[in-house]
Amino acid sequence: TMVFAVVPVASAVDGPGLTPESVEAVVFPGGDYVVEKTVHTPELPPKLDVCLIVDLSGSYGDDLPNIKMLAPGIWDDIVAGGVSDLQMGLASFVDFPFNEWGDFASGDYAYRLDQQLTPTKATWVAAVNAMATTWGYDEPESQYEAFYQVATGAGNDVEEPGTIPTGQQCNFREDATKVAMLTTDASFHNAGDGGGPFPYPGASAVDTTNALVDGDITVIGLKAPGAGGELDALAAATGGAVELTTSTSSDIADAILAALKAIDVDVSMESDCSYPISTTFSPDSLTVESGEDAVFVETIAVAADAPGGTYECVDWALINGEPMLDDAGLIIYEYKTIKVPEGFLTGGGQIGKAKTAQNFGGNVGFLDDFSIVGQWQFRDGATKLNMHSLSIDYLQFYMIGGDPADPPTANANAAEFGGTARVKDGKAKWIDTCTFNAWAEDHGEPDVADAFWIYIDCGTDGIWDYGHDVLDTGNLQIHSGYKG
Repeated sequence: TMVFAVVPVASAVDGPGLTPESVEAVVFPGGDYVVEKTVHTPELPPKLDVCLIVDLSGSYGDDLPNIKMLAPGIWDDIVAGGVSDLQMGLASFVDFPFNEWGDFASGDYAYRLDQQLTPTKATWVAAVNAMATTWGYDEPESQYEAFYQVATGAGNDVEEPGTIPTGQQCNFREDATKVAMLTTDASFHNAGDGGGPFPYPGASAVDTTNALVDGDITVIGLKAPGAGGELDALAAATGGAVELTTSTSSDIADAILAALKAIDVDVSMESDCSYPISTTFSPDSLTVESGEDAVFVETIAVAADAPGGTYECVDWALINGEPMLDDAGLIIYEYKTIKVPEGFLTGGGQIGKAKTAQNFGGNVGFLDDFSIVGQWQFRDGATKLNMHSLSIDYLQFYMIGGDPADPPTANANAAEFGGTARVKDGKAKWIDTCTFNAWAEDHGEPDVADAFWIYIDCGTDGIWDYGHDVLDTGNLQIHSGYKG
């Protein structure tokens, strides 16, 4: 891995965003740079379909006026939470209108689709305002049937008035987060229950759960006093949430938002970087609650045969497969600037053997603006001397006698470079005021009499001059881009 001059830029994030907002790095060909990337997800999924299912039995009469009053604000609050593409629908239920469950003459019904999913707020609010409670005999009601029909539209052909026709499901979009939100103050009838001359004909708890899971529909429950535990079970099975409302339902809007924010979203990363720059992300995707952070590790790699120059590309996050947007509806990008040196020396090697050997290596090179980047390390096993460069202040390539640096084809076979360094000569303390000068020769591949020399000057703390020697092992490579 070879990377220098990395400048990640972070900022305080309020709402959806990417950190860092930009990355600048110098990466040598064949090298890579690893950066941690944080996706600050929106509070709500960006593409959202919500089918609200309302209890219209007589006992819900005290809650319904609040639903109507709050409906416009509910829509606005969902959009304000980060939803850029919202559709809402409306369904209702009382109970099957015969035998001991409901009253056909009073207008009871087991399920009805009142408004198909619509992107128009006024249309949805008008449908909400048109709702009216009826009657319903017993307390358990047809909530399972309502969920089942919202998910499937399968109909229910019982031999009594109030038969539910097919095709009455909410037509959720495949690529949207699908939510069935039911509000009630009563327990649920289950298929086969008693209470009449024949078993209850509604959908069962098992069939309803399976239909919701198969449809990838998340259940949100708004429980008023009197509701049982059935909503909790459906929400748990579908990754949803349940919120409690007061008897007056004045907190319905807050409960809806709180439940929506508890929905899990799938987060992944995309990039438009192309040759010679490539990106990979780990993990491939993450699942978090809306509004939480998802952290990825990105590896930015530069091809070994990359031409020198400056390359720019962008990354962006996907939330449930859709690009994450800012408050203005624009895709949020992280901007990347990768500088690849044009003429450079890479590699390293060893002179001598065993514990007394000299080991060295690194890379130094020119950027397209003629600035110099790199790092170099040296260790002498005999004296335990260690050197780490702090800066590369000059670099010069030459063509000298001997075999050329081929492959790779280059217009130089020697490099002279130097700068500042920190040195430790077997003692515990590093000396940070040293300079060094080095010479490297590349005479072809594989290593053909490559050579190295280094001079280290720490003033009164010591001077070390390691003479010109041919490498015993290793390889030095000079790449094209000679700047004289």
